[in-house]
Amino acid sequence: MSDYPTDLSGLSGPELVRLLLDATNPPPTTDAERAEFFDFKARVFATLAHREENPTAETIAARARSDRDRLLTRIEDQNRGGR
Repeated sequence: MSDYPTDLSGLSGPELVRLLLDATNPPPTTDAERAEFFDFKARVFATLAHREENPTAETIAARARSDRDRLLTRIEDQNRGGR
């Protein structure tokens, strides 16, 4: 289970960025860890996009969700014995 916070609403922009930077040290090494990281990254940027009405942050959030979904598909394929 990840140590990423689930409620980001009470955190300031700089606090969100600090959490995101901290999440990369040490970097995630397994596909599951990377999927959790991209999920967290998506939530951080979605929060920033919502607060600041920032389309760039929303684009980054969407890309992180796509990366997460790609990794989850790979994990599912591996669990079924596929490639």
